[in-house]
Formats: sequence, C-alpha cells, structure tokens
Amino acid sequence: MSSKLKLTIIVLSCVLVCIAIVAGTMASFSKKAIDDSEPTSFLSNWMSCISDDALVKNIVIPGSHDAGSSQLMWGAKTQDKTIYQQLLCGARYFDIRVQQKKDQSLVIFHGSMNGGDFEPILDDIAKFLDDNPSETLLLDFQHFKGNSERQILYALSQKLDGKLVCNSQDVDDLTFINDLKLSDVRGKAIIFWGENETNIIEQNNFVFLRADDEGNRDGATLMSYYKRANNTKPSSAYISNAIPEYVSAYQKSSGGIFVLQCQLTDPIMIIGPQFYEGTHNQNVSDFISTLSDRDYLDVVNVVMRDFIGANKCAQIISLNLAKNVVKDDGVIQFTDALKNI
Repeated sequence: MSSKLKLTIIVLSCVLVCIAIVAGTMASFSKKAIDDSEPTSFLSNWMSCISDDALVKNIVIPGSHDAGSSQLMWGAKTQDKTIYQQLLCGARYFDIRVQQKKDQSLVIFHGSMNGGDFEPILDDIAKFLDDNPSETLLLDFQHFKGNSERQILYALSQKLDGKLVCNSQDVDDLTFINDLKLSDVRGKAIIFWGENETNIIEQNNFVFLRADDEGNRDGATLMSYYKRANNTKPSSAYISNAIPEYVSAYQKSSGGIFVLQCQLTDPIMIIGPQFYEGTHNQNVSDFISTLSDRDYLDVVNVVMRDFIGANKCAQIISLNLAKNVVKDDGVIQFTDALKNI
C-alpha cells in the first residue's frame, strides 16, 4: 500500500470519527430536550386549585413556544406533543402560527415549513374546555402567512363559539386584561393578536392586541419580548443577560400578560431547536426553581418553553404557591399532586 493511500485512509478515518463524535453529542443533547413524563389528572384541571379572585396576570402559567409544530420537520419542530397532549400536561398558553394555503385551508407553520391543519386544534381546545371548565387558555396569534387573519377569526368564532373572552365593558382592552380575574374566564380562551389592523381589533371584541417583539404598540395587552441576538446566545448567557433584560422591559411597561420566553433560537437554522433545548433544558429548569426567591416574582406570569411535558409544566405551576394565588383550602391537594408528578 502506497504512503499516499495510507494517508488518505487515515484522514478519512479521522473525519468519520469526528462525524461520529459530533452525531453522538447531538443525539445526546437532543434526548435531554424531551420531557416524556406522563401527565396526571391534576394537570388537566390544575386551575381548579387557583383562587377565583386571582388576576390572570398574577397566575404562573406554563407556555408552549410554536405550540403546533409537532408535525413539522426537525429544523422547525419545537414541540413533540400535540396541543391537546400539551393541555393534558398542564400548558395553558399557546403560541400559534397559521398560514392560509392557496386552497384556502389553514395550516400551522414555523419559518418556511408547514405542518398540520389548524382547525382540528380548535376542536381539541373546545373539547378540552368542555371537559375542564375550571381552566382558561391564552391563545397567542403572533405570526400570520398568506393573509390568514380573517379566516382564523372566522374559525375561532365558529369553533369556539361561547368560549371566547370578550370585552363588553366600557373600558379599554389593556385595563380589561389588567383587571381580569380567573373567575371571569374559566372555561374560556383569551385571544391575543399580533397584527395592528384597526378594523380587526375594533370589530371583534374577543381579539386583544399583543405587542411586537420589542414591546411596541399602544394599548397592547400582552408583552412577549424577543431579540434574536439574545436568544441565539449560549444557555448560561441567555439566562444571565437576556432574561433580566426582558423582565426589566416588562416592569417599565403598562402591564398586561407577560410572556417570559425561556427558549433558545438556532443561530444557523440547521441544527434544530431540539439540540439547543437539550443544551438549555437543565439550566433553565434550575433557573425556574429560583424564581420564587427573586425580587421580580410578582411579575412572573407565562413561562414559555420548548418541548414541554408534565414535569416542565408542573415545575412552572408550582410557583403559584409562592405567588399566594392557590385557594386556602386547596394548598394541600395542590402540593401533594405536584409531588406525585
């Protein structure tokens, strides 16, 4: 065998070993992203333990980033469970992105990729609320494609008829949301809207304007801060720098629902969300465990994560004990139920 051939074989062998090591590392981290814990009956109706007088913006709520993405390819997939399965795990806030296709059908999308049909998700939501009238859901429509807005509104009004929170009071929407008690919205969904189209907001009293990623839009009722430069940082840097920045921005706002984004973004759009959540999962869980001792606990509301499951949701739900919004006669049941997850 010639020395040139030997060198080629050695180089190829080294390349293959490196590829195997990288693939193994990625698979290991990707596995760490998944929460495969089984949901319990408590997680289906955990809000039944929350006081009727608790303001919705004061309740700590598990949230799902790109909630409908379970059927998407790995590069755009941020959840491995359907929205109905996430509901059973305890999630109550859902980031839902809908595209209207050329045939007028509505599908979930993330970036350039399309997933499953949208309307069956509304059927699942309606069924869940019928089965669990103690719960309330926050549905956040922040991104649209293919002029899907009016089709979404029509589907919501048909599929969730009688289950949508409406502002029929003589107050502005921000005041309405800031003062909203859980007793006012049990068995219903609150719709937040990411397009500042005056006609839609004014003509549909079940639609509440959300801010953009920077926290802009006058009268916005939901704040969910996002800066790509922050969310593409490594896990420890994101937790140390970006989260305090987002909290500070909300504290300077006029209030409303606060979504604390706890997910990372793939900076090169190749490796995929599951790997990055794998590098981040334990760190962010450790961070969430400290929230009850932080001086900004009072503003903690929706905590949004990738690849949610029963354990991730239960950890977030447990913070309601520190917020003192659990019913006095439900504290023992609440605490025991969480211990069993």
